[in-house]
Amino acid sequence: MRHLYFCRHGESELNAAQIYAGQIDTLLTEYGREQAKLAGEEAALFGIDQMVSSPLLRALETAQIIAKEIGYDKRAIITNELLVERSLGSLEGTSWLLNSEDSDQHPSIESLESLGGRAQQALNFLHSLDAPNILVVGHGSFALALCELVGYDAGGQELPNAHLVQLL
Repeated sequence: MRHLYFCRHGESELNAAQIYAGQIDTLLTEYGREQAKLAGEEAALFGIDQMVSSPLLRALETAQIIAKEIGYDKRAIITNELLVERSLGSLEGTSWLLNSEDSDQHPSIESLESLGGRAQQALNFLHSLDAPNILVVGHGSFALALCELVGYDAGGQELPNAHLVQLL
């Protein structure tokens, strides 16, 4: 792998409703589809050889839209369970506004250690692919864990929806 790019999924229905999604499947909004199309136009500049996506619908739909924009066969997108979003436990399906506590301290949320371990396994998998330019489509918390592993400074904030960054 020569270059690794990451794109967070476009705005989902639960993002728009300010509800924690975590590992709940939720579709993109129309705006999220537009965001994915714009990300695809940007990705067309990078000569993507391989696309890998979380199997959650919001990420996979984003990947498929990007694939269309760059002329990549959407049937060739690899999905990998390691890329799913951080489990938010009992916070999933609840309002961001009603849960002001620090979500990292919530007892049912996936630990940062577990998330980091999954991100490391995913990075090992990505390194095993025989493709020079890989685009991963995934989720905000997972992206932070991956950024930390490769030394990309995301400023401690989740990437915006459909934001494309070069990690390696």
